[in-house]
Formats: sequence, C-alpha cells, structure tokens
Amino acid sequence: MSYDLSDFQTDVLDRSQRTPVLVDFWAAWCGPCKMLGPVLEKLAAEADGRWVLVKIDTEAHPDLAAQFQIRGIPHCKLFHHGSVVAELSGAVPEPQLRAWLAEHLPTPKRETMARARELLRAGHAAAAAALLQPLAVSEPTDHELAVLAARARVFSDPAAALALLDPLPPASPWSNGAALVQILAAAFQAIAVPERLPDTPLRARYLAALAQLRRESFEAGLTELIAVLTEKPDYDNGQAKALGAALFRHLGLRHPVSEKFYRAFSMAVNV
Repeated sequence: MSYDLSDFQTDVLDRSQRTPVLVDFWAAWCGPCKMLGPVLEKLAAEADGRWVLVKIDTEAHPDLAAQFQIRGIPHCKLFHHGSVVAELSGAVPEPQLRAWLAEHLPTPKRETMARARELLRAGHAAAAAALLQPLAVSEPTDHELAVLAARARVFSDPAAALALLDPLPPASPWSNGAALVQILAAAFQAIAVPERLPDTPLRARYLAALAQLRRESFEAGLTELIAVLTEKPDYDNGQAKALGAALFRHLGLRHPVSEKFYRAFSMAVNV
C-alpha cells in the first residue's frame, strides 16, 4: 500500500475533515526515518481506517517542509479538521508511538469537549453546558471534563459550577482552570449581596458589569469593568482585577474581545 503524497489539499487537509491524517515528514537519506517508517505503516494498517498515514518526502516537497517549519526529521504531525492537533519528533519506540496516538487521536468525547470549547468562546455557555452534562455524569473522575463543565455552568449557576470542582485533588493538573471558575463564581455570586461592596458610585457600575458579564455580554461588561478599574484598580479588594484577568483567560488572548480590551485593562490595573 502506498502512503506517498499526491496532493496535499486532497490527501491531508480535505481528508482530515473526515478522518484523522498522520503526516510523516521524512527523507531517503535519514536513518531514523527508515526506522520509524515501517512502524508507522504497521500501525496505520492496524488502525483499519480510524486514521490514515501520509508520507511526505521533504526532499521532493521542500515547500511543505518550510511551510510547516520542519527543523528535523522524522517529524510527525496529526491533522484533524484541517489543522494540526499534535506533533511528534524523532524515531520513538513503538510503545511510545502507540501511547502518543492513543492520547491524541480524536474520540467522541474529545470531539464533544472541543465543540464545547468553541461554544464557550462564542459566548454560548448554556449550550456548552447542555452538551457536556451527559459526559460529566457518566465520567465523574475525568477532571479535565469536570473543569470544562464548570466553566460552562458558572454563568448560569455559580454554586453548581463550584460543586463540579469538589472531586479535584489539590495537585490536579487542571487547578488553573478550577481557579478561573472559582474567581468567576465568586464575582457572579456578589450580585446577590450588593451590600458587601463599598457604598460608593462605583458599586452600581461594578454590579452592572457583573450582570453583563454573567449574560456573556463581554464587550459591554468589560467596558464597565475597565471603567471601574481605571478609577480604582484595587476595587473590591482586588477581586475586580482578578475577574478581568480570569475573563481574558476564559476567552483566550486571541479572542476578538480580548484583543479589543486587554490593552485598556492592562493600563487600568498597571500590569
């Protein structure tokens, strides 16, 4: 069976929309490539169509090697839905290669979680929560899933979001995500106890910001929040600043809202 590339768009990008494609960048002069190649072909045959292998000779296709910044070979890139989702360098042993594939090949659960992340970025937390709820019930020991489900629930039910974090151990690798949820939950719960906040003209503006942000009206909410922070950077004992930072982490710094507001936020809080 031939795994050689005929057309990158068809063989890799288009095909990866339906089936994960593992691309092996190699060359005939490369000794480690000759060791890895047969192992990849063996595993591809065993995969029975769950993923496919495409081999790209970097001597024959220097343009693709340059485009994907191949600095050394062998180098593998796993494509799914037209994008690189994982990569691996070197002639690794077969057991390590199997483990890497098991970790990174898409599964129905990973697909659902990826869709939920897209919904969160789009400001549709309720839809993300509904998508994740069956998974979270069936797999209560998956801490990554628990944190993602909590991020989706925190806008509608902060207390329920915090409850989803209860099983996480203190040293969980998902602790940063849990901390983000805790900051958002504490801020949104403050809406119910406005008397806890200082009785100044800023209180009304801060509460308005919280209400907008909880509705995922991020532009309106950040406009109000930054106005509060510009006047008082340590408002609410620093919780307002922490809220802003958490929101940018939730959205991601490349999100259009983050790109629009992060500079103003940084100037307001002097970071």
